[in-house]
Amino acid sequence: MQLKRSALVSCLALLLNLVSNTPTVAVSWQEQMLSSLNTMRADKGLKPLKLCSTLNKAAQDYAREMATQNFYAHEGKDGSTPGERIQSAGYRWQSSNTSAGIAENIAAGQGSVQQVMKDWRNSTGHYKNMTGSKFVHVGFGMAGSARSAYKKYWVQNFGYGARC
Repeated sequence: MQLKRSALVSCLALLLNLVSNTPTVAVSWQEQMLSSLNTMRADKGLKPLKLCSTLNKAAQDYAREMATQNFYAHEGKDGSTPGERIQSAGYRWQSSNTSAGIAENIAAGQGSVQQVMKDWRNSTGHYKNMTGSKFVHVGFGMAGSARSAYKKYWVQNFGYGARC
């Protein structure tokens, strides 16, 4: 009986040790998108993109704007362009001393990262942005509104030649 109890305690201790050493991974939608994007780029022999807080801000603000104002377009209702919004968020690509550039992908209506990434992959222009060899930085935005036509809006901002 003592041997069975000792074996049981040892097994429980081993099991608890395994469970406590297993990392818990909570993957956000941004992490899922970055992983999917960088896997796509790696398949083409391209360097991974780095998340950039200023590009994230521009993307998130614009996704929220489209959702709350119920529209879907690269030009904001205020007439703003992707380049202006990105510059205004702090990604100083227009005043860079080196070659610099940006791009924007938008989408609406997809319910998941997997679906929006699939749709962007299947669109020549969006795919070109995601696999652009000059880009080194990326930012993501997603917002929803039950009162909007598409319910969920997605934005990816790409950049090179400026600081994050």
